[in-house]
Formats: sequence, C-alpha cells, structure tokens
Amino acid sequence: MGSNAGNPTSSPAATLGGRLLQLVGDRDTARFSREISRVCTELHPPGGRPVNGDVLAWVVDATAGVIVARLGAAGPEETLILDVRFADGRYVAGEALPVSERWVLGTVSAFLAEDVVAGEKSLTAAEQCDITLRAEILADALIWLDFVLDVDLPDPPDMAAA
Repeated sequence: MGSNAGNPTSSPAATLGGRLLQLVGDRDTARFSREISRVCTELHPPGGRPVNGDVLAWVVDATAGVIVARLGAAGPEETLILDVRFADGRYVAGEALPVSERWVLGTVSAFLAEDVVAGEKSLTAAEQCDITLRAEILADALIWLDFVLDVDLPDPPDMAAA
C-alpha cells in the first residue's frame, strides 16, 4: 500500500516533507509559502523525479499510512473510502472541492484502495502541472496530512487472534 511500495521515498524527501509539515503545524504561513515555492520550482535531479514529486509522494504515502494505522487496514473484499464532510456532518461532493483538494482526495483514495497504478499516474500528472497548481497540490496535501494527524479518530478495530 502506498506510493512507495516498491521504491521507498528518499530520506531527503521525507526530511523536507517533515519540515514543511512542521511549518503547517506551526501556522508559519510566510516560511511555508517560501518553502513551497522553492520546492515547486526546483529542477529535476539527475535520473529522478522532481523534488516536488518526491515530497508529494512522501506526503501522500504518509497520509494513507496514518489513515490505515488509525482505522486499521481494509479486510478481504473491503476497501477504505474517504468521505469529506462539513463540520455539521453534511457530505461534500468531490466535484465541489478545488482542483488541488480533489487531487489529494483522489490520490490518497487510490492508494487506500490499493490501486497503485492510478495513484502513481496521479502523482506523475501532478508533476506536469503548472507551478501554481503544483504548489497548491503540495500545500493542500500537507494541510490534509496535518489534519489527519490531529483529528480524533476511533481506535482501530480489534483483530481476532488466531
């Protein structure tokens, strides 16, 4: 499960992603904006994905990992599905979300459904977006991860002991 199933995300991407996540948690919008801009404008390293792509893959993988760790993995013939709701409980249609948030919801959902091909395709497509949309996607992905880390989720279901 996750975007790095066969190829672990680089340590530099995890370090940078963690630093950006800390800025989100600290609500340091000025430094966060500067760092996101820098990350999204860096060129491709030789033989690798863009820095933005590596960090985004780490954020998506971390988000899916936190969800699975907090709720438990889907059982046989089951799929975890993400729903977005308003604070009052009303359902938010995915089409009503901004493009960047729709991307986060769809990509994390793909990895939760173990559709690695669709998830990787989505990650690759994000790398091809214009710089503004790349920055919005990365920023929203980090904000969603921060939220998932902070939200009160129920304990994972009990597992039957064999």
